[in-house]
Amino acid sequence: MSHSSLTDDLSYLRDMAEAGQNAPLLGGRFLSWWGGLTTLAYLGHYIIAEGMFGLQPIAFAWMWAAYGVLGFGGFKLLQLTFPPSKPGAASTGNRVSSLVWMGAGMMLFAFFSGAILRSIADDGASDAFVWSVPVVLGAYGLSQLTSGLISGSRVLTLAGWGAIASVAAAVFLTGTNMVWLLGALVAGLTVFLPGMLLLRGEPSETV
Repeated sequence: MSHSSLTDDLSYLRDMAEAGQNAPLLGGRFLSWWGGLTTLAYLGHYIIAEGMFGLQPIAFAWMWAAYGVLGFGGFKLLQLTFPPSKPGAASTGNRVSSLVWMGAGMMLFAFFSGAILRSIADDGASDAFVWSVPVVLGAYGLSQLTSGLISGSRVLTLAGWGAIASVAAAVFLTGTNMVWLLGALVAGLTVFLPGMLLLRGEPSETV
């Protein structure tokens, strides 16, 4: 093999690696689903906490249980219908984003499982949910920031910093019903909206 041929081969491999590293993220549909559902759930929690429509406290437990069932069911459906031929799935950014969100999802599942069981045991008491907004926004922020920095996505990096910064406001408002509106707003702006932007930027199934 000549030196020129070896140089060309190495250059080709380098270009392929850089293309894979900078491949568009493919998690937009999942971010949109969970971000939109969380936004609606926090709005629902605010409505129940304010005593609107005559809803009783036990509605907290049933609403969050429905959130878990719908969220996981929709997530699995999106996984099953995800086009396997999408290019870039094996890129560093996509693999890291998938792993970090898996960890965040497992942590939030554990948190809400305990909160729902406590609410049912206490006839609908919502005390177990009090710190959910700072916890959720913190998990969203770390996941978005990690995904954004690894992949070079400015949208996700800004979303991550925004969600992390909002934790301070969430802690300050904890104990008031305004915290649920804050949670809805931040989930919409830092998870749902970036997810829609990523979805629009996904490559077609063929390259």
